[in-house]
Amino acid sequence: MKNALRAVLLGSVAATSFAVPAIASAQEVAVDEIVVTGSRIRRDTFNSPVPVSVLTSEQIAASGNLSIGDMLLDIPMISAASNGQNTSSTLFLAGQARADIRGLGPTRTLVLQDGRRIVFSDASSPAVDLNLLPAMMVERIDTVAGGASAVYGSEAIAGVVNLIMKKEFDGFQIEGQVGTSQEGDGETFRISGMYGTKLLDDRLNILVGGEVSREEPIFQVDRDWGYPGIRRNNLANPQTVIPASKTNTTPTATFQLTPGAVGVARAVTLDYRNPSQVVRLSAPCSTPAVQPTCQDDALFYSASLNALQAKSQRGTIRGYADYRITDDIKVFADVTYSKVDGFGFFQPPFSNAQGGGTMPVTLKGDNAYLNGSGSTAAALRAEWLAAGKTLTQGSTAQVGKFWTEFGGRDVKTERETLRLLGGMEGDFEAVGRTFNWDWYAQYGKTTGTTTSYNVPRVARVQQATDAVLVNGQVVCRDVAARAAGCVPWDLINGPNQAAVAWTNASSVTDQEVKQTVVAGNIGTNLFELPAGHVGVNIGAEYRKEESFFAQDALGASGALFFNAIGTRQGEYDTKEAFAELRVPILKDLPFAKELTFEVAGRVADYSSIGQTDQYQVRLDWAPVDDVRFRASQGTAVRAPNIVELYSPQSRNFTTAAIDPCDKDSYAVASATNKALRLATCSAAIANYNPATFVSNFGTGRPSLPLLQGGNPDLGPETANTYNVGVVIQPRWIPRLQMSLDFFKYNIEDQVGTIPINTLLQDLCYQSTDAYASNPFCSLIIRDPTGTNGGAVPGGVVEVILTNQNVAKVKVEGYDASIQYGFDLQDAINKPWGQLAMRLDGTWMYRWAQQGLPGQAYTQFANTITNATPEWKAQGTIQWTYEDVGVSWTTHYIGSMASTTAFTDTQLAPYYTGDYYNHDIKVTYTLNDQVSMRAGILNVTDENPPYLPETFQGVGTGSSNFDNRGRFFYMGATLRY
Repeated sequence: MKNALRAVLLGSVAATSFAVPAIASAQEVAVDEIVVTGSRIRRDTFNSPVPVSVLTSEQIAASGNLSIGDMLLDIPMISAASNGQNTSSTLFLAGQARADIRGLGPTRTLVLQDGRRIVFSDASSPAVDLNLLPAMMVERIDTVAGGASAVYGSEAIAGVVNLIMKKEFDGFQIEGQVGTSQEGDGETFRISGMYGTKLLDDRLNILVGGEVSREEPIFQVDRDWGYPGIRRNNLANPQTVIPASKTNTTPTATFQLTPGAVGVARAVTLDYRNPSQVVRLSAPCSTPAVQPTCQDDALFYSASLNALQAKSQRGTIRGYADYRITDDIKVFADVTYSKVDGFGFFQPPFSNAQGGGTMPVTLKGDNAYLNGSGSTAAALRAEWLAAGKTLTQGSTAQVGKFWTEFGGRDVKTERETLRLLGGMEGDFEAVGRTFNWDWYAQYGKTTGTTTSYNVPRVARVQQATDAVLVNGQVVCRDVAARAAGCVPWDLINGPNQAAVAWTNASSVTDQEVKQTVVAGNIGTNLFELPAGHVGVNIGAEYRKEESFFAQDALGASGALFFNAIGTRQGEYDTKEAFAELRVPILKDLPFAKELTFEVAGRVADYSSIGQTDQYQVRLDWAPVDDVRFRASQGTAVRAPNIVELYSPQSRNFTTAAIDPCDKDSYAVASATNKALRLATCSAAIANYNPATFVSNFGTGRPSLPLLQGGNPDLGPETANTYNVGVVIQPRWIPRLQMSLDFFKYNIEDQVGTIPINTLLQDLCYQSTDAYASNPFCSLIIRDPTGTNGGAVPGGVVEVILTNQNVAKVKVEGYDASIQYGFDLQDAINKPWGQLAMRLDGTWMYRWAQQGLPGQAYTQFANTITNATPEWKAQGTIQWTYEDVGVSWTTHYIGSMASTTAFTDTQLAPYYTGDYYNHDIKVTYTLNDQVSMRAGILNVTDENPPYLPETFQGVGTGSSNFDNRGRFFYMGATLRY
């Protein structure tokens, strides 16, 4: 039966399957009623009412990829989110793999296990890690693009990835696989095992399995194409590139001696090649306009510290059991536990030679090491004095350097996830109908600990580097610091280990995510029409989400070289009811071989946002056996997550804000904007006079208080989604299947933040909306009397810049697929096996975002910025002969622009070019117990396009392109 189901699945004309089709016999196969992804109504066919991409267990085993997330990237509709090649420099997500349909983000792609939710894997960025499950125990992966909220609920705006797990197996199976890059790094290892049996006259079914895997890192310095990198020559010609910027490293530093224009000697750096000299620079290397002058060999490429691939290791265990109480009732339980350790790599802490930033450090003229006897100190003193400085405490220079004495800011995140599920299912006869039903309760919990290493204490670095001579001894100037054990840091010749140890620190962040779900469904055929049975399914669900995230006291204090996040916690619950109806309208008539209408609806009551409603209507029409048209339209929602709702609100300050009502700002506005400002400012400020009003903030005035963080008053994101497609399977060409689908998303009220001056000007005081009814104006709190914090009558007390529902996104394009298979015996009269071919592609010609109300839409399709190629395709040809299978797969990504910040003419040198990547895979079945596989991924060792969009030139576009290079793998499966 299982083989029959697989044959039907792979041959289904209604599903857009990723897998190369199996060569099945033409005879009809009877199947039990099933539930397909995209609907909860049982049916006797795998025909889905929406396009479904299917990745089978056979493709998973033979793929050579280590994680399910990497496997999904081969599906054209899947955009890159988090994976091993782009989480190496993420604080909490290292080692995770996340699904992202259409580039709309992992928070808008719902990941399910057997149609049921999975607890989120991280409290800082809620989404599901696809590495939680043993790949061996996955039967298939269904991916449905298009809003599916009416069927599955929130987060399904972009679509659904449904991991269908194996539930029956007879015997024992073990798999092992190893892999390595051509350079001998990025090694992978995986071993899996699974055992299944039936007991008690086959009433009790048991399946257990587990998996252990490891992936080693790859560093940028170990790839010739990736080091040192490139960047734009912004000073001379931004359409040309030069080597990536160098910076300074131990034991050297850059000292900004005097301010001045470009070309004026105002900074020097210590030369680690020759300790007796310094190198004069025209300006600090951190100044973009003068970066072309900063390529002296005395400097250092920080790109050598970057990782192209993260390090991770994981272990997962799953157990499933069901027991048939009667012929009509079955109880089941599903338990999964996983432990994933991810390792991230960050460049060392740094200071800016222009001052400011997270860790500003100053060298003073009376510094003991500056006034030391060494040749380096003498050379630096000469430059110091030549710049007009004195060797006194009041004469200073800002220090710029990478503090590699601490080592890289490495991060280790340990996550444990437990998912417990139990329920019952069955059927019964009543009122002349057969009802099928199920209910389940599940509990999920993720706990995580992230340890950040080599994170210096900012104040201690500043105290240690401020070294002076007291009674003939070099000590820290600050008396209290000396009492606390301060060890002076030699900025000229390098520190000793005691100074590094006193200033260094680590920090721990703990998090916990919990999910509780209770749900049930019941379905039946209401009655029979001439075209078939009218099917219905109704159900209800209760769900509770809880999240906790907290830094340790040191990290939360703001004393370290990273942002203090503090403690964040929150929860919400939702009660939902849903229903689906399937109505067969016509069947076996001229131009109506089949015509079916379906509708789904869901209403939810959230404790956080109130009530939401979603619906979807679907039409499936086959005028003849060879052609089937399908269409769907619906609404979808995403409830804001706990991070967006309940991140701690904190008061920050800015000096960059300008009050549009201020007389100086008003005076330089255009005539049109003056009229708008006059109306709005008059409504906001009593007795407003644009010629005399002086605001309490602006250039040269006190800073403006800002309230930033989460917003418990957020509303849901909403979407309208559309799909129209056709599937062709001509009877005169057996095994040929073709499909073409148009998709469209209109998303509104996306959660985001508003820049301060955009809020003040465009959204409030230069808006055509009336002040009293403009919700953005309500975020600007003015003091009518000037006695409540506004300083002047009508002054601003505070501006609320918490999360808001502000953005819109429009996505449009086409998915296409063609597959064909045949026996070589039929084609050339030779018994040489079978050929199967498949080509899948996506043309996404529009991915446009309106960041704020009233702004123009920015087109991100075909740009690296959003990892959304306009063209993406994959083609596979597979030859099978007896026990041997050989396949060749070509991945294609169309040329993309590296940024949206330039015109087409300016972008000319910065397109990636068309990218092709090829894989070859071989399988061999020795006997019923043993099979082997091997392959080469990226056979031609295609390098990723190297982009100039980052300061150090590290823009490899790893979200889309392979950066490992040629990769070899081999594995084996044993069955007993």
